Amino acid sequence: MRTVGILVSVALMLGSFGCKNNGEAEAAPDPAAVKAQQELVARRDALLAQKEKLQGEATKISEEIKKVEATGGDTSELAKKKAELETQIVQQDDNLSSTSSELTAITSKLDAAGGVVVREARVADREKAIAAREAQFSQREREFQQAQLNAAKQWKDSCAVGGTSTTVIQQVAPPKSGNNYTRKEVDGLLGKAKSQMAKKGLINSDLGAQASLEGEITKALSESDWTRGYILANQLVQTIDAIQINRNFIKAKYERLNSRVSAAKVDEATQGQLDSGMKEIMQKWGDGDFIAANKRINALYGALR
Repeated sequence: MRTVGILVSVALMLGSFGCKNNGEAEAAPDPAAVKAQQELVARRDALLAQKEKLQGEATKISEEIKKVEATGGDTSELAKKKAELETQIVQQDDNLSSTSSELTAITSKLDAAGGVVVREARVADREKAIAAREAQFSQREREFQQAQLNAAKQWKDSCAVGGTSTTVIQQVAPPKSGNNYTRKEVDGLLGKAKSQMAKKGLINSDLGAQASLEGEITKALSESDWTRGYILANQLVQTIDAIQINRNFIKAKYERLNSRVSAAKVDEATQGQLDSGMKEIMQKWGDGDFIAANKRINALYGALR
């Protein structure tokens, strides 16, 4: 899982380099586009000046028409000139609109080319961030592997000293005369078992081969088989009583957790939490603080759900 993450990150970095090379080719403005932009600006300014001139002439003719009309004179020639000027003004507006559209298009193109520089800076920042994350990830991998090697050596040494596993001897409760156990008695034993598990910080997988006892007890209760339920509940209590939170217990529980962590598919933040927690467990195990190590294992099991 970690190897895949590294390959994906490398692929992203290579992809970024490829984009950067293309961006460099686009970063320099196109000389032809710059020249065309300059020509369009000059053309637009000339059209604006011509339009203003025509509008000025049209305004003068309008004033002359008013004066002639006031004296009762003939304004037909003046009206004809005004109409011609207005036609020219409309043509100028069309030319201005077309020129402005062309200018907007080429300006957008040049602006986009200039934006490549900004994008390149962002790509560079992203490459630096990826490199930093990869360095941190590699360092964390090395620390985790070394911690596992140290723990393996400690466990080997502890086993050589003479650590042995706990053997649970089940003592089946003798049946009452007439097998007349009650639901209350079964519930009482089951409650005692759960209380002891909570006090010791045990989870169901810690019970090993007896992990299915609670389910069997529940089934017996649903069938109103109080005798069978009582016997099973008594076995559960004895199993829990026999478990000691010691070096061998933590070793076995850690190995079960490590298998889960290795197979887990989690996000980077959760993976970091798991790696840090595993190292903390090994530290507490080495210090002989088995109660704290057990609590930390339970917490990491919770993170994997």
